[in-house]
Amino acid sequence: MFGFSKKEKKPDGTDLLLIAVDSQNRSLYQVAFPSIVANDIVSMLKKLQRSPLNKKDYIGEIGGFRIMTHIEAATHVEILDEADLQAHPVQIQDFANMLLMRLEALEQSGKLEDSEDLAFLMGELVMLRDGSFVPQK
Repeated sequence: MFGFSKKEKKPDGTDLLLIAVDSQNRSLYQVAFPSIVANDIVSMLKKLQRSPLNKKDYIGEIGGFRIMTHIEAATHVEILDEADLQAHPVQIQDFANMLLMRLEALEQSGKLEDSEDLAFLMGELVMLRDGSFVPQK
């Protein structure tokens, strides 16, 4: 892993994932979440990235995403181009909700078969969307 320096993880910092997507609307998502839960969130999103569900047919415009960069324990993020939506970080709750809505719709329509992986991912996404995964301050 490439790093600028060895820093101790700050539990009150914010982590960012830069996620590449191949979409007409955008090519990048910055997903922000508290550093204290970074390991769980990153491992879950890596599992989804490797999953057969990571296709446009399943999760829409985010389908085929790949995690490019993990920025750990940032204490300040400054948006320099306010007009560009890609410059704004998406909170993990909103990102999880986008994924979850798509998967729930596919499950209800019968296009997805029940599996342990699907149940695990949907459970994790529900907790992220509802904020029960991320400690409240």
